Amino acid sequence: MSERDMSRVPADLRDDAHQVTADPVELMRALVRFDTSNPPGDVRACVEFLAALLRERGIEPVVVALDPERPNLIARLPGRGSSPPLLLYGHLDVVPASSAEWTRPPFDAELVDGEVWGRGTLDMKGGVAMMVSAFLRAADEQLEPAGDLILALTCDEETGSEFGAKYLVEQHADRFAGVRYALSEFGGFTQWIGGRPLYPIQVAEKQR
Repeated sequence: MSERDMSRVPADLRDDAHQVTADPVELMRALVRFDTSNPPGDVRACVEFLAALLRERGIEPVVVALDPERPNLIARLPGRGSSPPLLLYGHLDVVPASSAEWTRPPFDAELVDGEVWGRGTLDMKGGVAMMVSAFLRAADEQLEPAGDLILALTCDEETGSEFGAKYLVEQHADRFAGVRYALSEFGGFTQWIGGRPLYPIQVAEKQR
């Protein structure tokens, strides 16, 4: 990271910024400690942190931005080419959090009784942590999937996606050529019907 970006990394991560394991819980806690509230949507330090983790595994990510403070990250692991690429897509921005509304600091990512408290744990840094962990594990194990794995992390889902998904589709669509399937944000939460848990699955959203 540049000295400028390192200064914006949470203090407890600065000395260990490149040593976060692929464990999704610890990675999620690291991500939550970046205040990526949108507005203003500044995710640059968070993106640089993740880019450093990928580079340690020998993966050179592509960072593209309409606004330098709101970059997007794209990384690819090559597959055998016998199937279309699979896209893992998530966003790094979160809605603003007022400390007055929280019983614990929203960006401290405290682990209490097996639960992580913090803004973005559900929407969607928990999901991003799982995707990044899976991506890193595939790299560590030298997995050669049927098709390429593409990881895309965007900056601006919470306020319209002008600087995030919209920008990528309009200016960098070539990086997603051939993709037919994608895994992204969760389709729902546990519901209880007749005393039994129901786990809904959402299969599409925001198509044009």
